[in-house]
This record gives sequence, C-alpha cells and structure tokens, in this order.
Amino acid sequence: MKKLLVITFGIGLVLSSCGKFRYDKDQSALVNSKVESAFDEMTNISDQAITGNMVYYKNGAVIVRQPGDKPLTQKTACNVIITIDTIGSVKTVTVDYGTSNCDCNDGKTRRGKIITTFTGFYHAQGTIITHTPVDYYVNDIKIEGTKTVENMGLNSSGKPYFNVQINGVATLTSGETLTYTSSRVRTWTNGFNTLLNRFDDEYEITGTAVGVFSSGGGYTANITSPVHIKVGCGFPVSGTIEITPQTNPVRVLDYGTGTCDATFTVTVNGQTYTFN
Repeated sequence: MKKLLVITFGIGLVLSSCGKFRYDKDQSALVNSKVESAFDEMTNISDQAITGNMVYYKNGAVIVRQPGDKPLTQKTACNVIITIDTIGSVKTVTVDYGTSNCDCNDGKTRRGKIITTFTGFYHAQGTIITHTPVDYYVNDIKIEGTKTVENMGLNSSGKPYFNVQINGVATLTSGETLTYTSSRVRTWTNGFNTLLNRFDDEYEITGTAVGVFSSGGGYTANITSPVHIKVGCGFPVSGTIEITPQTNPVRVLDYGTGTCDATFTVTVNGQTYTFN
C-alpha cells in the first residue's frame, strides 16, 4: 500500500479580548486537529508497518513477526513490534508500541496497539481497510473507535477515489471526551500510475466532520473547496474549510492557491489572519 496522507478538518480559532487568536476547546480548536491527525496517522503507520519501515512513527528498533512466533524474551519501551498475518482472507497488520510511552521521530509519544485489517490491495477496487486502536494513546490522549477506507474504483474522470469514515472518541488528559465523526471522499488525482514513487502522489479531499464535547458544545466542519494534498510537500496547498461552532461566529480556513509554503489564513467576522 502507498502512504496515505489525509488532511485534518481544521484549526478552530477564536478572538481573545486583546484581538489576537487563542485556542478554545469549545471551538474545535487544537483538540479537533489532534484527533483527526491521530486517525490520519494510523493509515500512515500501517503503510510503513507493512514494509517494516517505521521511519517517522518510532524511535527504537522495529521487530517484524508472524503469527505463532515464539514470545520475545524482552521488549524495550521504544521497540515497535509489527505482526503481519497474510494467511486468512482478511489480512491483518498489528503495530504494538507496548504499554509505556514511546518517543517517536515525529515528536509525539505513543503507546498501545493499532490493528489494521485489509481485504485486498489498497489500489484494488472494493478493498476495505479498517484501522482499530486498542488501548492506544498519542501524547497521552486516548484514541478509540474505527477508521475505514474503501476503494470505490474510478470516478467519471478516471481517477481512483475512496470513501473514508471515522467514528471516534478521544479522552483528553483532563478526562473530558470528544466524540468525533467524519465522512470524506479522497480522490487520488496524481501518482496512481507510479506505485513505487509515493512522493508524486496528490489527493483532493471533500467532506464533513462533527465534534461534540462531553462537557457541552461542539462544531461542524465542511470542506467548501476541495483540499489539495501533495505528499511530496507534506502540507495542504489549497482548499477551504468552513468551521461552524455552536455558539461562535463561522470561521473560514484557506490553504492558498497551490504553493507549498505551510501557510494558511483564517477569516472570522471579516478579519483575516495569516499563519505559517
């Protein structure tokens, strides 16, 4: 499978009394970005795990095993154990970080397991990939639920596209929970004919997301112009997302016109702010 890169649904921002932006839990803010990123990373982690190459999402050694292998005599906290089962009709890849936090090369800590099942090759129509976290934490935020990716074949323009569904719950370090659901379509616009070169891959993302906090409040997020991803860039290069909190003004996140510069703007109440 090729590396999948999926966009987070937005950075919720509100104005403070001094006129500057601050993060606000009830606006989806940082929490939404963290939860969406955690689910996105599951796909990237499983892609790397299949090849035994956990470049970004580990620090210690990677140990690749098959079902039935003898138990390990020892495991350090940052050794990642990958178990690959390709015997059954549904293939399974399990990534086990252990029960203690592991410092990973992307700057995050992880513990627990990610179990990924897939019914066929990623680029084959009809393949369904399911990611399920088990006692899985990213930076001490517990991530639960499922993410499914279904290959729908070719669209009317001859491009592969995928339905992506997330039904998740995040337990924050404060004990509060965020129930998160999203429904998206990811269209593979470039690079699908060069399967050995993942860095020329480009995607367009459309869809919606909803977040609800256990203490009250929430938001909806709607991609109003397709978000364009260039894997070789690592950042969204264009597209807009409209974020609607329950009790605050709508804000529009704009990723620009195609330049790979990690810059975006947020517009609230007619005021536009630039971030990079």
